[in-house]
Amino acid sequence: MSMAPTATATAENAEAPRKLPAPDGPRPDGTGSGALRALLSRTWVQAAAVAAVLVLAAALPLPGSVTAFPAGPGEWLDGRLKELFSWVVSNRDTSPIFVYGFNYLGVYLGSAVVLINDLLTALTWTGVTVLGVLAAWRLAGWRVMLVVLAAFAVFGLFGLWEEAMETLALITAAVLLALLVGLPLGIWSGRSDRAERAMRPVLDFMQTMPAFAYLMPMLLMFGIGNPAAAVATAVYSLPPAVRITSMALRGVDRGAVEAAESLGSTGLQMLLKVRLPLAKRTIMLGVNQTIMLGVSMVVIASVIGAGGLGDAVYQALQKDRIGLALEAGLAIVMLAIAMDRVTGAIGHGRPVPPRWYRFAFGGGLLAALVVFLLPTPLRAVDGWPRAWEVDLAGPAQAFYEAMKDTIGPFTSALGDWTVVWVLTPLHQMLAGAPWWLVIAAAAVLGGLFAGRRAAVVGVLSLAAVGLMGQWGNGMNTLSQVLLATVLVIALGMVLGIAMSRSDRAAAVVRPVLDAMQTLPPFVYLIPAVALFSVGRVPALVAAVVFALPPVIRLVNDGIRGVPANTVEAARSLGSSRSQLLAKVQLPLARSSLLLAVNQAIMLILSMVVIGALVGGGALGYDVVFGLKQNEFGMGLTAGLAIVCLGLLLDRMTQGKRNA
Repeated sequence: MSMAPTATATAENAEAPRKLPAPDGPRPDGTGSGALRALLSRTWVQAAAVAAVLVLAAALPLPGSVTAFPAGPGEWLDGRLKELFSWVVSNRDTSPIFVYGFNYLGVYLGSAVVLINDLLTALTWTGVTVLGVLAAWRLAGWRVMLVVLAAFAVFGLFGLWEEAMETLALITAAVLLALLVGLPLGIWSGRSDRAERAMRPVLDFMQTMPAFAYLMPMLLMFGIGNPAAAVATAVYSLPPAVRITSMALRGVDRGAVEAAESLGSTGLQMLLKVRLPLAKRTIMLGVNQTIMLGVSMVVIASVIGAGGLGDAVYQALQKDRIGLALEAGLAIVMLAIAMDRVTGAIGHGRPVPPRWYRFAFGGGLLAALVVFLLPTPLRAVDGWPRAWEVDLAGPAQAFYEAMKDTIGPFTSALGDWTVVWVLTPLHQMLAGAPWWLVIAAAAVLGGLFAGRRAAVVGVLSLAAVGLMGQWGNGMNTLSQVLLATVLVIALGMVLGIAMSRSDRAAAVVRPVLDAMQTLPPFVYLIPAVALFSVGRVPALVAAVVFALPPVIRLVNDGIRGVPANTVEAARSLGSSRSQLLAKVQLPLARSSLLLAVNQAIMLILSMVVIGALVGGGALGYDVVFGLKQNEFGMGLTAGLAIVCLGLLLDRMTQGKRNA
């Protein structure tokens, strides 16, 4: 409650000489309290202070302080999960949940994969090549047709035709399942605001989960084999089909919709005759993204028995046969590029030929299918001729051995230095500090970067990691992600700024970035292992290279998206190029830059986990070990811990993007 000033105080104030208020800014000598307050109010200074507290807590532990998270909850949960796994194994053939549910779905999916693979095998390499090339020419043009022909040639020349057909069959079955579910959900979401609001958090959660996190639940429900791999691939590639279809329908021109409504069109007619045709191009973009995610996931699913090209790469890396891994990796790359180009061309649209031409072409394809299925002279009986195969593995392995002898000592020393002087201290800072202090630091940083909601998510996520008994491995994975993020952001900023300043450089770099973003993440492990052998360093190198293209692209797009009149105004005031960049372009591109950080962290997390296949350790190793040794509790808790770290990092880096 405020009080009125007394008469005496008023008189004293009247008689006292009027004083000017003290300046709030810094004094001439630069030591003013205003400058100090301004410095301390900066987010990066506060974040550095939080990191300094963690460093001191790890270096100078307090007497009696507990650094590791209590092991009791994790041990209890591991025991319960082992009991669940034992119950599933014992009741898989008797419980109604499996007999009338998962087993039926597994049989149908397995049969679909086998049926597609048998069809490709029956067509032989000649039939598959002719039909695939003709379909690519009709749908995408002669340039894409040559890409498809080159992909088939790589499969055969490297002796990987059967493995490629297994991968193609699994991708086809999984993508069809994803589209069968995703497109109707996308249509529903595009026509209903309530459905869109309900699906959005689920899709956000699914896109936050790294690929490895899908494997253990599918293994529990379907066992090892094609059904588990197909469902994991379908679920992983589902979000783009739903989200982009919904966005496409909501973006249909309102004038066309109102015109159709004024003509008395029903809701179904509006959907089939207006909305879907006008949204076809964007919907095909969603189909393209679904296929590309399916290609990347089906390679990773080799860990749970998917077979095919992914298993060829995995087995070669495990045996240090870089030459064989390179052959299989090139086959995966060509498969991904061919599928990307075909579906991308369909999305961009081509002139529709006359109806008679379409009927004639379809009849020709059907006739060719019959010809190559029957025992005709055009049908190859013995498969791809062995005499036509090319041995790239031998020279590649010899080059790898020579390179290892030449630069191996340098790369080994660089890797050891990185582990000893960077990774280990960073891990000790996170794992050596008291666990409650790390959680408190996550809450403070989340509040600084993204607000209260991110702070709550940070506390709950890290607490869940500890309660699941994965605190040490979680801090190990987090340290690798943080180091790789710093490297990616530094490189991405430099290259993105250089790309934004030169149209010629952008024209050269853009197709390279397109090609890099087409490659499945598994492929990046091959050159990293070739340079640094196995361990945490090749996993970090692969993560940095994998996450770099979207960061470069977003930095370039953000700077180029600054309004031209703003740039001209800054130049007219005499700003230099560095001042223009630091004071105008980067601040106005803040939203794109924060999105680049978010995308970099999420891609790095997924790649660091995949790096467990080449000795990356931490949570990814627990997932792989649990899959291979039937340690369901360890594998599932590690997968859930990966999800928790993903939620923590995602919310912390996107909360204030639109502020």
